[in-house]
Amino acid sequence: MIDHLKKISLDVKRAVDEFMENSPEISGEIIKIGADGTPTSRLDIVAEDVVFKYVEENDLPLNILSEEYGFLARGYDKTLVLDPLDGSYNAENNIPFYSISMAIGRKSLSDVEEGFVMNLASGRYYWAIKGSGAFFMEKRIRRMERKESLGVISLGKNVRDYVFKAIEETRRIRSMGCASLEMIMVAEGNADYFIYDYKNRNVLRIIDIAASTLIVRESGGYVLDLDTFSDLDMPFDLKERRNIVAFSKIETLDKIRGWKK
Repeated sequence: MIDHLKKISLDVKRAVDEFMENSPEISGEIIKIGADGTPTSRLDIVAEDVVFKYVEENDLPLNILSEEYGFLARGYDKTLVLDPLDGSYNAENNIPFYSISMAIGRKSLSDVEEGFVMNLASGRYYWAIKGSGAFFMEKRIRRMERKESLGVISLGKNVRDYVFKAIEETRRIRSMGCASLEMIMVAEGNADYFIYDYKNRNVLRIIDIAASTLIVRESGGYVLDLDTFSDLDMPFDLKERRNIVAFSKIETLDKIRGWKK
C-alpha cells in the first residue's frame, strides 16, 4: 500500500502547487468547519478531494478518517487516517513546511501498520511499515548524532509553563507549525525531542500524528502521552485529543520529567 500512498502524495503536491500558483489569494479562505471542529480552508479541500478521488478510482480497500470530511465507511476492516494538509497556515503563507500525513490501521494508533508523510513543499517523503523499519525516500532512516541539543516545541497560546524551562535548558529551539514533520525531525535525529503540551486541554488528534508516530517508533524513538508518560495510544476518533512528547533517546525522558515537575 506504500506505493499507493506515495502516488496519492504526489497527486496532492501537484494540486496544491497548482492552486497556490493560480489562486494564492483565496487559498486561506475559510469555507466551512471541518468534522474535527476546526476551520477548513479552500486549500484544505483541494488536498482532501485529491485523496478521496484516488481512493475511489483505484478502489482501495480502505475506509477514510479525514480532518475535513470525518469518517467515510466504505465497508472495509482497515482505515486510512488522513490529514491531507498538515500545516495549512504554512502552506497558505508560502512557508515551506507543510505535509500530507497518512496511516493505515484498524481501530487505534497501536495497530497502525503503515505510515507515510510527505513534505509537500519539497517533495521529500518518509514512511514506515510496522516491524520493518522507517525510511527516508528509499533508504532506511539512520538517525544523526547531535553535538548540541535542539528541541522542537509547539508554542501556541496556553502552552504549559514548564515548557519555558525546557527552552532555557536546550541549546536551540524551533517551533515549525506542522506536527507530522516536527516529529519526523525526531525520527531523523535532527531534533532531540518534540513537545506538544497545553494547559487545560489536549490538542493533537489521531490524524495529526498517526503516521509520524509509527515512523518515530520504527526509527527507534519513542512517543508518549504527556499526561501519563505511557506509550501513546489513541482510537480512530476525531473527538480524542492528546498532549504528547516524542524523543529519540531514553535519557531525554528524564530531562522532560524534571522540567514537568
